[in-house]
Amino acid sequence: MPFQFRKEAIEEDLNSNFPSQGQGNPPLYYSLSEVVVPTYSINSVAEGSGLPNNLQTAWDFSTGFNQVSNTTTTLISNPGFWQVDTSTFFPGSTGEYAELDIFDGVTPKVIWGVSSSASGTGSARIVTVDTPFVVFLRSGDSLRGSSNVAGTQLNVWYRQIADSNGTLVNPLGFSFA
Repeated sequence: MPFQFRKEAIEEDLNSNFPSQGQGNPPLYYSLSEVVVPTYSINSVAEGSGLPNNLQTAWDFSTGFNQVSNTTTTLISNPGFWQVDTSTFFPGSTGEYAELDIFDGVTPKVIWGVSSSASGTGSARIVTVDTPFVVFLRSGDSLRGSSNVAGTQLNVWYRQIADSNGTLVNPLGFSFA
């Protein structure tokens, strides 16, 4: 026999929050189901066939790295979701910059950038963005890195974490036991 219960407080709450439904005098009272139907949600992490997000996005041996200095370089041209992290070294002159853009073949869309406001020379500094971020590239898009001065170095790490359909890409060499 199924477990049965009745909770008047829930019925009162329903009647007070939805007064237009109880047009009678006295008000119409709702009857709750007296049968408890267990519901559950099994996702891929709970059932053991998927990795938690922090493990699935781990840097691995497939992680790409590129250093860009005084040029624009295409870093990624495959569609999908990519985890990206950067650090930048500035020699210390005014007007230096480093940036990342998504390029569709015609128009660049800057998505990250940092610039130097140093005055004079000899005041080298490192600017680091410690939090990786995720970039989505459509078919035909590319992620490019650029810097405008020979001494300015943009370091970029990247790893694909899902394809363009959202299918997760696990770290290289990972398999469930």
